[in-house]
Formats: sequence, C-alpha cells, structure tokens
Amino acid sequence: MIYCKRMRDATIEFRVLGCAGGQLPGRNLSSYLVNGSLLIDAGSAASVLSLNEQRKIKNILITHCHLDHVLGLASLADNLYGNGFTIHVWGIRPVISGLKASLFNNTLWPDFTRITGEDQTRPILSFGALREKEPAAVGDSVVTAVRVDHSIPSTGFFITNRGKTLLHIGDTGPTAQIWSLARRKKNLCAVVLETSYPNRLQELATKSGHHTPQSLAEEAGKLGRPSTPFLATHLKPIYREEIIRDLKKIKGQRLMVLKDGDFLRL
Repeated sequence: MIYCKRMRDATIEFRVLGCAGGQLPGRNLSSYLVNGSLLIDAGSAASVLSLNEQRKIKNILITHCHLDHVLGLASLADNLYGNGFTIHVWGIRPVISGLKASLFNNTLWPDFTRITGEDQTRPILSFGALREKEPAAVGDSVVTAVRVDHSIPSTGFFITNRGKTLLHIGDTGPTAQIWSLARRKKNLCAVVLETSYPNRLQELATKSGHHTPQSLAEEAGKLGRPSTPFLATHLKPIYREEIIRDLKKIKGQRLMVLKDGDFLRL
C-alpha cells in the first residue's frame, strides 16, 4: 500500500477536495481540483474552496449526474454569479442533458446557463458536450471522455497535461473499453478508481454499479501495469475502515487510499 502524498517527476497537481462515497461530518462528497483551475465533479467544491479559489475555476468535468458528484455545482454558480466570467461545464451528452433537465431546470435550481444581469453580461455557466472517445481541448488540458458502466451514464476522463495523462474514472462497476484505451497511453501517471463497498458486499456493489477492493484488483489487472499507481476513492464512510482492510490484502499493485485534503503531484 502507498500512502505517500507525493510522487517523483511531479507534473500534474491533484487536490482532493472530497472523496467520500457518502456524506457525514468530516467526509466530503466527490470533487477534485487539477492544477488549480480544472474541477472534476463538484460534490463538495463550494463548501471546501474559498471564494478566491472558486474564482480560479475555469472548467468543470462532470463524470455523471448523481447528486454526490454535482451538489456543489449549484452553489458554485450562485457564489460566482456577478463576477463577469463564464465557467465551462463539460460532460458526455447524456450527462449534460441530465444537468439541464434535473438540476438547472428553474424548479430545483435556477438555470444559470441563461441568467444575465448588469454585472454578468454572459451566463456564469456554459454547458459543452464532449464526444465520446474523441480528444478535446479543455483549458490547458486535452480531455478524452469514455463511457463506463454504472446505473446511469457515467464517464472516465483521460486528462493529458504537461506531458502526463491522468485517468479519472467516475462511478463504475467492471468495464472493458476504458482499459483498452488506457493500455495505449504510454504516459499514464495514475488511475483514480472508486471502491465503494467492502468485499463482503460484492453482490450489492455489482447490482448498484460500483466496485469492491477485489473487483478493483481485477480492473487493475486489465490495465496490466503494476507500476501505475491506483488511487482508491469513493469509499462509503460507514464501511471505510473495512474497505481499507480489504485493500491492504491486494498484492503486486501500487495503491493509495485517497482522503479529503490530499495534495498530490503526479
């Protein structure tokens, strides 16, 4: 097991704002900051980042529409409206459609993709659909979105920046397509992969489209690169210690269990 906060040949700055698979005091919902301006999911972003840090966000990648991954997006829009700039929100087409229909629908929350005013002449949020498996420029990174297997449309993102590629996978169970593409990435520096349940709850994990430590190990085997670090995330708070005990049994794989507040240079 690897619990270090830094790795050699640092190029990509990766800050864990929240990485819990549920919400309890001291456990923040999924949200990660890359190089200070690219946000991956927004579960806890508004409650963790200072207002000045929020103002530095230029682009947001949304893996899927479940509330624990998008909750903070509503507050970010509210906090930053009136600053005059636009934040670009990216996801595959079903994810963008879900955000429009279920969150920014003027019922659950105002549609901040349309609201303007004297201090905000263009909307604070702009939605953009990423074509699956096609690289796209997102800020100073190149992002490739790949569908994974969850209970709703969910995405993994290859994020290439400064000569390295980070693979960040949203909620998923066992999948195949993304590993086929990952094996072609010679510059792959780390994989972020969820581990929601302990091994004894494998049946529940399978039904809900999630991983346990034993299925995470199987996915790591599909990549076939034991030297590539796997960063385990999305642990359900009530099972966290049990999941970690199961993860410690995994042999032959560089593995780190993420926790809120981690700052890694990958």
